[in-house]
Amino acid sequence: MLSSNHSLDVNPEASLSPAPASSDYLRPWLPFVLAATAYLTIIARGTFLLKDADIYWHIVVGQWIVDHRAVPHVDMFSFTMRGAPWITSEWLSEVLYFVAYKLAGWTGPVMLAALSASVAYYLLTLLLLKRLPNIPATILAAAAIVMTSFHVFTRPHVLVFPLMVVWADALVRASEERRAPSFAYLPLVTLWANLHGSFTLALALIGPFALEALWMSDKSARARIAFQWIRFGVLALGAACITPYGPETILVIVRILRLGGALSYISEWRPLDFSTMHAVTPCFIAGLGYLLYSGLKLPPIRIATLLAVLYQTLVHVRYVDVFALIVPIFIATPLAQHLSWPQLQHARKVVAPARSTVIAAIAALVVASGVVLAVKDLSPPLVPRAAVEKLKEQGADRVLNAYFFCGYLMFQNIPVFIDSRAELYGAAFLDRYVNAITLSDLPDFVRVLDEFKIDATLLSPSTPAVGLLDRLPEWERTYADDVAVVHVRRRQPRDNSEPRK
Repeated sequence: MLSSNHSLDVNPEASLSPAPASSDYLRPWLPFVLAATAYLTIIARGTFLLKDADIYWHIVVGQWIVDHRAVPHVDMFSFTMRGAPWITSEWLSEVLYFVAYKLAGWTGPVMLAALSASVAYYLLTLLLLKRLPNIPATILAAAAIVMTSFHVFTRPHVLVFPLMVVWADALVRASEERRAPSFAYLPLVTLWANLHGSFTLALALIGPFALEALWMSDKSARARIAFQWIRFGVLALGAACITPYGPETILVIVRILRLGGALSYISEWRPLDFSTMHAVTPCFIAGLGYLLYSGLKLPPIRIATLLAVLYQTLVHVRYVDVFALIVPIFIATPLAQHLSWPQLQHARKVVAPARSTVIAAIAALVVASGVVLAVKDLSPPLVPRAAVEKLKEQGADRVLNAYFFCGYLMFQNIPVFIDSRAELYGAAFLDRYVNAITLSDLPDFVRVLDEFKIDATLLSPSTPAVGLLDRLPEWERTYADDVAVVHVRRRQPRDNSEPRK
């Protein structure tokens, strides 16, 4: 199991006698091979990247920002919270996805997400190879690719994958070298804060690695190192506030965490499900097996940091990306020492590829990706296109919608009852919505229909409320398919006994 090690020497003296150098032609190619393979695999399954319907409303918000040359401060996409305070900490990602969509249709967002993920895999492999032999570095990078594969969507979080890798490496290297990170990394926090709300992770990681640097330093140097890390942390916090909203973007995370148990309604905030086999399970089992067999040791503070990330990963699916991309960097140097790699690498000569070979490889990748995209029919699956057309025919403008359909409705300029901006609606509203459409509170479902003057519903066929609507005399089923069911409130017949006006 993991155990503590108070020393983490990153520059050990070679203890082996010089040996004839062996040439390593593969090492420079490993980052490119892994990243290119991942990129082609991602775009080949491009429809999967569009599976998350949130991309629709991200594009809508991006278009609004471009059209108005401003960022939103209130909700304008629902009829239940219209005008309520709301900000988007992902505004830059939304603009990028909108531009990509305008330039190349759905191929644009798919390529943007695939490129971002592939760059992250390239950087991760490259940074691991600075510390580890070919095989361990490849295994760790491949595990990261596999673990993140089921959560690579055309969503803003994918665009910060490269930043996450570079930031984690900067903190780890600085800690291992008993110093604070360079100020040159501060712009990464600013960029991250404008791309996705997970930038708070960048700030949270500063503390543990600052503490580790102090733990491993000589007592005489601790005051100086503490000052350097505190200064860096304060500047990083300031850099994170350089957004159109200032420090308010940090408060969004607080609002989300305040949702408490209501977060379980959102798939990516649910715990990892180990009842079925998925990409994460074999990686976890293999990693645990290696630790138990090898006796790999980590410094105590790094153990605590790793366990904290592991806990969040088990509790919230969305943290799988964090675990996959930064944990390999956490363990790389201790693993290198465990394998005695710092000594063995003196007997290896890395042979850089010729420039012409690199250019040919990149050209081949571009051609291959073009062929893959040319034969792919990219369009988001499970979209209620026909059902929404029926709603438009009926002139419905107050639609009680399924949570998953919110993005497409917003894309079609139809105000929604609820959408995935959970921090906007709050825990009470989310609880009431779920209890109503699942008929956990049947009387309140009827009250919701009247209270919000609902004139149509757009729900999944498996939703319990669909069966009740079929039986309510004032509601009529007007459309149904495998994706969605539409019910419309019947118009009250005019009383012929009343005099005509």
